[in-house]
Amino acid sequence: MNKTYAYINLAIVAIATVLLGLLFVFRIPDGNVFTPNRPLNDNWVYNGGASPNVRQDEAADPESPVFDPVNTISMSRKIEWPTFNGADLCFTTCNLNFKIYLDEELIYDFKPKIRPIYGDYYGEYIHVVNVPEFSGSRTLTIEYDSLLKGEWTSFRGIHAESGASYIKGILQRNFWKFVLSFSSLFLGILLVIFGSFQNRRVTKMIETVSLGTMAIVLALYTHTGTHIMFLVTGNPGIIRLMEHMCLVLLPVPAMLFFSAMTENLNSHLVKITLWLVTGNFILCLICLITGITDFHNILIVSHAIIAIVIGFMIFMFVREMKLDKERDNRYRYMVFAFGVLFTTGTIDIIRYYLPGWEEDTAAATRIGLTVFFIVLLIYETTSLIETNKRSLESDIQARLARVDGLTGLSNRLAFNECEDVLQNGGSGKCILVQFDVNDLKKVNDQQGHLEGDRRIIAAADAIKQTFGTFAGTWCFRTGGDEFMAIMTGTDVEKEYDKAVELFEKYIDDYNDNEKPEIPLSIPCGMAVYEGGGGMSLAMTERLADDRMYAKKTEIKEKKTG
Repeated sequence: MNKTYAYINLAIVAIATVLLGLLFVFRIPDGNVFTPNRPLNDNWVYNGGASPNVRQDEAADPESPVFDPVNTISMSRKIEWPTFNGADLCFTTCNLNFKIYLDEELIYDFKPKIRPIYGDYYGEYIHVVNVPEFSGSRTLTIEYDSLLKGEWTSFRGIHAESGASYIKGILQRNFWKFVLSFSSLFLGILLVIFGSFQNRRVTKMIETVSLGTMAIVLALYTHTGTHIMFLVTGNPGIIRLMEHMCLVLLPVPAMLFFSAMTENLNSHLVKITLWLVTGNFILCLICLITGITDFHNILIVSHAIIAIVIGFMIFMFVREMKLDKERDNRYRYMVFAFGVLFTTGTIDIIRYYLPGWEEDTAAATRIGLTVFFIVLLIYETTSLIETNKRSLESDIQARLARVDGLTGLSNRLAFNECEDVLQNGGSGKCILVQFDVNDLKKVNDQQGHLEGDRRIIAAADAIKQTFGTFAGTWCFRTGGDEFMAIMTGTDVEKEYDKAVELFEKYIDDYNDNEKPEIPLSIPCGMAVYEGGGGMSLAMTERLADDRMYAKKTEIKEKKTG
């Protein structure tokens, strides 16, 4: 089941990737922007004489006629050409359809088609309208109707400015917010990739992958208030959908990360979280497919699930503290960072339901995200260093366990593992060479065991310096004075003949140069093993052993003869 949690995180990453990809598939508006060149805050009046609130970065009064979802409203003001000398009409709208007139001349018409995937509204749109050149004084009139009633419908910051400067100002004001979100996205991708392919404990793998998934989801959620992605894609509808779906999916990686970190992956609370989020996700899909209601109208469900999951995690944490489990400081730092992140997230949720909420719905969450990822970098870096250190120590111990301490050759354990590889390796030819050191008992009895050890080392060197020089050959010390070489390759018979020739010359040179009291003698025997047919590996080893003893007998007969 634990591995399934890792796959769930990967599925969420896939959904987030699809949502990000949709930004570059659909565009708003699908309607027309009228005229080849289109495109202040004060002195606007409704046709009834009231003054609308369209100040920079402030939402209009919810009770103002600007929010009337039934009737078309118009507002106008006088403008002088010097005001627009080289300037554009720059502003932001939220869920409004409108037309702009210069006196009686229509200069801008904004009425996008709302694709079903956007829901009922298109969200926020940035406009740069070039005003045709004129002389003297003219009347600028905006006729509009709203798609809904409330703070989600507004004009913001209408003023005369160069379109390029206007866009540049948006980029400058939101640059560091975007950098934070993009950094979170990049870091999350790295964590998902690293966690998926690292050979670590399943719990640790789920912890890393869940953390990466949470970083990706939070990055896609918090960047929506920066306007940067809109300027890249011109697609507020999908950005709006992405923001909501990220809130729907966020509880899953958050819960999996926290439960993996606290070693509670088997908790029923994890399964309840999965069922809650799955139900909410299906509910959103039903809204998108059927058009029963806009998914924004069920946002409270997502907020409620987030609050429930935060409660689950607090419960887990309190239970951990009661159990008095020993945890290192990294764990405490991570719990602190996690707490900061979800506290700021909760502030954003509460602020959303209060009157006069700011437009950037992720402002507090972005602060928490900054703290969280600073601690995250420290936590994961130290964790990976310790994990790699333990892994390195484990690898060293594993290698030492397979090396003969006296000769440096691979030992019997390594040979047994090599046997398993050969038996399960399918078809292929190899040569097994069995060695045995002559007169070792005689050397031990007459010259001592220290000299006997030197004799074993000399035999190992002879095998290593001859047979061991051929590619695809493994050399083993399988017993006290017994050795084995396994030769593989496409032309293994010829290589064996060359190895035997080098081996015999090496022993002759050793005896001539070292002049041992009892000459070094190492008989050997070989047998060919073919996987997938013929003799079994055990029978092949026995044949090589028989041939080695035949050679051993032959050497003794020559000495006595």
